[in-house]
Amino acid sequence: MQSPLYELNNVIFESGNFRPLDVKKFEVHRGTVYSISGKPGSGKTVFLDVLSRNLRHSSGEIKFESKDISQVSNSELSDQIAFVRQINKAPRWTTVESYILKVLDSYSHTRNEKKKRLARIINQMEIKHLLDRPMRKLTPGQLRWVILSAMIAADAKVLLIDEIEQHLSPDAVNNLVRILYRKSNYDGITVIITTQNPEILKKIVTIFITMNSGRITSVRSAKKPRKYNKRKKPNQNNKKD
Repeated sequence: MQSPLYELNNVIFESGNFRPLDVKKFEVHRGTVYSISGKPGSGKTVFLDVLSRNLRHSSGEIKFESKDISQVSNSELSDQIAFVRQINKAPRWTTVESYILKVLDSYSHTRNEKKKRLARIINQMEIKHLLDRPMRKLTPGQLRWVILSAMIAADAKVLLIDEIEQHLSPDAVNNLVRILYRKSNYDGITVIITTQNPEILKKIVTIFITMNSGRITSVRSAKKPRKYNKRKKPNQNNKKD
């Protein structure tokens, strides 16, 4: 039996007198899709920040690939994690195409085939019309979509997406969910998604997690087997803001 991708034991993150994260025991398994929901301030974003080591946990143990995460080098960790954050600042002097190629160049396993991966993600995410656009001139929805495209194309071992529905229309979310289904089922990528509405992810999620006050209050498996119908063409007028 494969070891978990992540193992958390008594993990606490403290900021002053505030404890935004307190996880007693949790495991993240390979090729699995997790949904993390909860009201604002419940600890969802902090959880992802700790998993990516964007924030260093105050106490407890986190293992990544059976190794204490504090002993994993920054380069090794960043090569295996792709993170779509809630807040993203557009690079000022680069186009969409240059941005995606730069992201792909930062991952060792995509560096030598970045042109091929770019062509694939252009087709999957339908962003050909944006390639020559300066990143700083994109709308919030377009910027979000481009960053999602780059991080999906990176094919990292784990993909973290904070607030998946942010700046996206229902059509865009549906299209994105179909793509993530393939990434998990066919490419074996582990996907961890925070959301205010876990119902929109019911076709792909394996494990539903609920958080409150920094604690995991509920963990449940999906009741129905995951399956997907033939891909439906999204409405181009409503796909992105």
